[in-house]
Amino acid sequence: MCQKGAGSACDGTCLELTAADMVWWSNVFKTLGDPVRLQLLMKLAERSGGEAAVHELADVGVSPATVSHHLKRLRCIGLIESRRDGRLVYYKLGAGVRAALMQILHQRSQVGA
Repeated sequence: MCQKGAGSACDGTCLELTAADMVWWSNVFKTLGDPVRLQLLMKLAERSGGEAAVHELADVGVSPATVSHHLKRLRCIGLIESRRDGRLVYYKLGAGVRAALMQILHQRSQVGA
C-alpha cells in the first residue's frame, strides 16, 4: 500500500493492495468484527504498551476460557503478542497496532465534522 505525501488526502487511487494484502486485511476485519475481540483490543490499547494477563482482561462479559480463545484469535492475526511467565500468559498490542488503531479512531472522529 502506498501513501501520498504528508498532509495530502488519499482519493483511493493511492491504495495498491496485493491479493495477499487483501486476504490479510479481510481476516483483520473479520477478527475485529466480534465486539468482544474489539473490546479486548481496546483494553490493551488503553495500557499504552503495557501488558495484561487474561484475568486482568476478563471483565468483558464472557468466561475466562472464551477470553483466552478471543485473545488467541487476535494473536494469530498479529494484532497482539503474548509471553508466558510461569502459569500466566501476558498480552500486549503488536508493534505499531496502537498507533494504527489511534489513527483509525481519530479519522472516525473527523467524519462528519
